[in-house]
Amino acid sequence: MKRSFLLLSCIAFLGLNINAQVDTISQNIYQFNGNLGIGTTYPSSKFTLKCDEVITYPTFGIMNIMNNHYATFDGYSASDIHYVASLFNGRRARGTVDYPQNVMAGDRLTGITSAMYLNDAWRFSSSILFYAGQGLDYDSYPSYIVFNTTAANESVYTERMRLAGNGYLGLGTAAPASKLHIADGDIYIENIDRGIIMKSPDGQCWRGVMTNEGTLGFTPVVCPEDIVSVKQPASAEDKVSVFPNPAGDLLSVVYDSDYKGTIYFTISGAGGKLLRQGELDGRTTGIDISGLAAGVYIITLVEGTGKNRVSRQFIKA
Repeated sequence: MKRSFLLLSCIAFLGLNINAQVDTISQNIYQFNGNLGIGTTYPSSKFTLKCDEVITYPTFGIMNIMNNHYATFDGYSASDIHYVASLFNGRRARGTVDYPQNVMAGDRLTGITSAMYLNDAWRFSSSILFYAGQGLDYDSYPSYIVFNTTAANESVYTERMRLAGNGYLGLGTAAPASKLHIADGDIYIENIDRGIIMKSPDGQCWRGVMTNEGTLGFTPVVCPEDIVSVKQPASAEDKVSVFPNPAGDLLSVVYDSDYKGTIYFTISGAGGKLLRQGELDGRTTGIDISGLAAGVYIITLVEGTGKNRVSRQFIKA
């Protein structure tokens, strides 16, 4: 009898301890419709953490991932919809979480920061920060992005680049006035074969490259957007080679055995005007283009059966 009483007493004691532990946890951890919540009785996602804590820079935040090796956060997404992906959403409001209020221009919305441990403390040294822009309204949600880094002999990071809401990029300026605005510094192109590409009023693109005399020498080039637009599906493109490009007086055309029968070609200018036409003689043919002026041209190959057709762009030097 005495043993039974002691056993029941132990079970009761253990039960009280277990219940006390569960009660302590359940004051802040909740489950609702298969969702887990900390600090909220009605979690809106599979895991929701809700709190009312004042975090003072640069102390640690609400949730930390710590490890003595890699400490990573991996988001996996699988879907047949092209715009679905693993996203990091930073949401910002004024007021409170339960009663949000509109943000104001200049409010920091979210960001990514990096810190290094140095001299017995964590030192924040770079960041990418997202802000609400000027002109907030019912149907206007402007924003801008600021990139900050810390240089040698500096202890506080400084804004180096800003992407404005209109797409203007500023280096060294907080108010970019053009697509690329460099307030202080140089543009350095090390490759002597590269330079500045500009389009003339007639639609021709030109690359300006520095000469040994210190002047820009311009030569015609294919416009970047034309390189993309003229490409055909890989199945047709891979069957035809046109070289050299730029070409001199002779343009070589090579096609594989998938092209049957007579192969016709046409050469037209950038404006679409037909300049040359004829037939290819064999799978490797040299076409005399010595009579063409320097510029950009399009050569089109058409199989006699009409099954295969491909256009390639080339430059006559």
